[in-house]
Amino acid sequence: MWLDRNGLPPPAPYTVARMIDTEKYATATVVSRRDLATDLWVVRIKPDCELPFRPGQYVTLGLEIDGHIVERPYSIASDPAEGEIELFIERVPEGELSAPLHEVPIGETTLARRRCKGLFLKDAPVEGRPHVFVATVTGIAPFVSILRSLRRRAAAGEWVPDQPVLALQGASRSEELGYADELRKLDAECPWFTYIPTISRPWDEPGWEGETGRVEDVLRKHADATGMSPGLGAIYLCGNPEMIANSRGIMRRRGFTDKEIREEQYWPD
Repeated sequence: MWLDRNGLPPPAPYTVARMIDTEKYATATVVSRRDLATDLWVVRIKPDCELPFRPGQYVTLGLEIDGHIVERPYSIASDPAEGEIELFIERVPEGELSAPLHEVPIGETTLARRRCKGLFLKDAPVEGRPHVFVATVTGIAPFVSILRSLRRRAAAGEWVPDQPVLALQGASRSEELGYADELRKLDAECPWFTYIPTISRPWDEPGWEGETGRVEDVLRKHADATGMSPGLGAIYLCGNPEMIANSRGIMRRRGFTDKEIREEQYWPD
């Protein structure tokens, strides 16, 4: 049996199922990981089959635990043109899958459903409209996917940015802003894109110079700066249900309709 980084066995018996429905599941090898905080990590997996997806979709991973397969969906952060699937995952201490999944080392395998699903971002980008992407922590993943895709397409002349794109990401501390460096670089290099991170516990980081407060606290300010207005805007919300409810209420009071506001809620594992 393999051991975790503390020399302990995994929190539940871990094996990739020996008797699996190979028409339903593929095997995916963990090829790299980047740990951001105790319970947050970015992992890249390589399925043993073609696994097409579009930005905004999710892949369902699974492990065999106590004789049955436990599955959870995870939004994909990679561009569909990349050869691997990248995920930004939060470990829930008592999570049925996220806790044992956190202990799967590089080189080991998980199960992955052979079909990626999800309609979030299906119609993005909406031509001729400013976009606001609003996320909490791991909710940034589908936005990273589409932003990587848009940058690639713009460089190839396949997409011409005609309106600004703004990404707002909220977290308790800056270490939870998993793609901050990449998004700041994109902000610096692409005139059409702006990235605004905010932290809700600035007293823990006296050197923080960015926005403070929850992401919905700064939403209206920065959304208005894009020039969007009711009938001229596309708003996408991804993350915890409280943020989504608050942000939707803010934008509804601003005059935007439900059709202009799309959402993807993340629930604890």
